This record gives sequence, structure tokens and C-alpha cells, in this order.
Amino acid sequence: MAERDLAFFTQVEHLDAPFGDSKINMPVFYYDITTVNVAFLTPLNKIRTLLPSTRMYPLRATPWHGVTAITCFEYRDCDAGPYNEVSISFPITIDKPAPILTGLFRHISEGPLSYVHQLPVTTDIALKFGIDFYNYPKFIASIDFKNENGWRSCRLAEGSIHILTLSVRQIPVKDFDHWRFHGITFRDEHILRSEVIVNVRKQAISRNPANVKLELGVHPIAQELRNLHLGRMVHFQYMPHNQAILTPVLESFPKYR
Repeated sequence: MAERDLAFFTQVEHLDAPFGDSKINMPVFYYDITTVNVAFLTPLNKIRTLLPSTRMYPLRATPWHGVTAITCFEYRDCDAGPYNEVSISFPITIDKPAPILTGLFRHISEGPLSYVHQLPVTTDIALKFGIDFYNYPKFIASIDFKNENGWRSCRLAEGSIHILTLSVRQIPVKDFDHWRFHGITFRDEHILRSEVIVNVRKQAISRNPANVKLELGVHPIAQELRNLHLGRMVHFQYMPHNQAILTPVLESFPKYR
């Protein structure tokens, strides 16, 4: 393994947290990641049926559409060991809707709140700490990455059942500094917020649908995605070598105001 670049983590307190019969460091440090994040237009009424609280408002790309984000992570080195992950989430606001379109892109650039609806992972430790600390909706899956002919693909399956394959064109990247997003989960009638701070380093952003291909399988999650009536791709973000800090849960909101 290459020597870790620790400059991003300097001065951030890194404490042991009890974890079953063992411990894990909090916040969780991710030292080497490749991330692909793609957002698709989705009818608002379809998203609302999957949100657990009426305090959650989908970010709106049009008067009739929010977005569904599919994000693929290859964690080559982190405090929980190497693992892969796929997130299916919905960018939201709490209590007050954001402006149409301008609110969507402003929140994405500044750091969106995203309600995490599905979060399959490839290792038991990633499964257990994600559920115990955050109540992330995790399950064990196979998540395989491949680079071929200028495309990077992520294939997600549970056992032998194909869920999805997301492929993105490896377009040129540019220098970028830090970015953040807020993971929103739900437990015991409360909305939970944690934060991910990302040392992006280099990234590519595109809104050209020709740079993305999504294939859905036969798994129930694939059928759920079909039922969402996913539309045009509106945001594609590729970060080939980023780092991140995942905080503990920082904030809790009752389900009803």
C-alpha cells in the first residue's frame, strides 16, 4: 500500500469509539476513494412516497421533478478497512422547500442534505458500524468496478441477482478544493444528520446525458428504481482520488415539527 497522505486530516481529533467487542475511530477517516455521483430527474410524487417525514422536501429541478442520486464509492483505504458502497439517495431540505432549479444547483454545489434510501456495502464491518452509529439502510452486496474503453462502470448485485450497472465516461478532471454533504437517516421517529467533508483534489462535472449509462437488473431495488420513472441525467460528478471525513451523528430532528 502506498504511504497515506495525511495532510487533510491534520488537527482533526480522532477518538476511539466502542463498537461491539472492538472499537472504531470517530470521525471515520477515508484516505483514498474513487467516487462517481449521478443525479436523475424524478417525479416529486414518486420521491415523496419514500421519504419518512413530511419535514423533508425534495430539491426541485422543475416544478414537477426532484432528483434521485446514485453514488458509487470505492474505498481503497479507510479506518474500517477497504470496501465498496453504492448509495441511492434523494437530495432534500428540512422544513422549507428550496427555489426550483437554482436551489437544486446551489445546494449541490454548497453541500446538499441527502436522505439515504439504500446503501449496500461489501464488508461486515462497514455494514455493522453504518447501522449501529447511523442507522444507514445497509445490506451486503457485490459491488465491482471496471475501467474499459474510456468508461468506468460499477456493477451492483445481491448474490446472483443484478441490481444495476452505472457507467460513466472518464472525462478530463480539474483541480478542486473541499466539498461537503450531509447524510440524512431515520431512527426511532427522528431524522438524523451526519456530515461528510471531502478533500476532492480533482473532479469532473458534467450535465451531458451522453456521459452516463444506467442499466437496471431484476432485483426488487431495480424494480423500485423503474417505478421512480427516472428521467434525464442532470448532474454527473467524478472524483478519481478523493479523501473524506465522516462525522458521528451531529443533529437530530423529531419526525414531526
